[in-house]
Amino acid sequence: MTDQNTFTEVLREVAKIIRTSESPMSEEEIMAYFDDMDLSFGQKKLVLEYLNNMDDEYDNGSTDNSMEDDNGETGIDEASKNSKVLKAYMEDLSLLQTYSEKEIMELYKRLFSGESEVIETLSTVWLRKVLGIAEKYMDIHSKVEDLIQEGNMALLMRLNQLCGTPDCSDAEREFSEIEADLYKVIEKGIMDYISEWDSVKQQENTLVGKLSLVHEAETFLTEENGEPPTLKELSGFTKMPEDELLLLKDFTMKLQESKGR
Repeated sequence: MTDQNTFTEVLREVAKIIRTSESPMSEEEIMAYFDDMDLSFGQKKLVLEYLNNMDDEYDNGSTDNSMEDDNGETGIDEASKNSKVLKAYMEDLSLLQTYSEKEIMELYKRLFSGESEVIETLSTVWLRKVLGIAEKYMDIHSKVEDLIQEGNMALLMRLNQLCGTPDCSDAEREFSEIEADLYKVIEKGIMDYISEWDSVKQQENTLVGKLSLVHEAETFLTEENGEPPTLKELSGFTKMPEDELLLLKDFTMKLQESKGR
């Protein structure tokens, strides 16, 4: 199988495609995105189950298009949106079967011995805990459905890693130790996503700031000199390299072209 980072990235992109697709995707269309990966039959089954369950889960209230415009701005506050998502999610959780600690430990032992069919059950067992972890970070990242999805994805990846690992099947291994490992992986998955999201937002803000600076500089110099500034004059005024200014101008042109279509 391909490396975990690549697989996770593809899984995440396919999940976004499914959530925004106007019509349901067939299993063949979904798996076409994983053609280059050496997935076993069981792994393909898990991917399809995860993506299909994710699609049903968030259709219950998290992707209402009336809440969001083309710029990603919500028509209602995020707290109200999250409350609807959480309500739908909690309603789903209330219908799930509950397991005792002894029963869950038996599932872990079967996982360690290589029974991949228990991964789906263990993923279900952890849904409430994933929600609890996601709620801890709602003040940092407002879209709780994104955090839940990332947490479930991290959990799924870790369960696949642990499947068939003899060194983890020691009967002496404490239940709390296994749970702590999974909790840590889920939390890290959510935190990594938030970090990546923050980095993208910072880059967007930096780009917007530079575009605004160049625009203001061009306007000022044109009024001052009676004609548009040369690239060299603009570079000297903004203290920005000429090659960067060319990239920004190219970006602005492409943006204008896309809006004109």
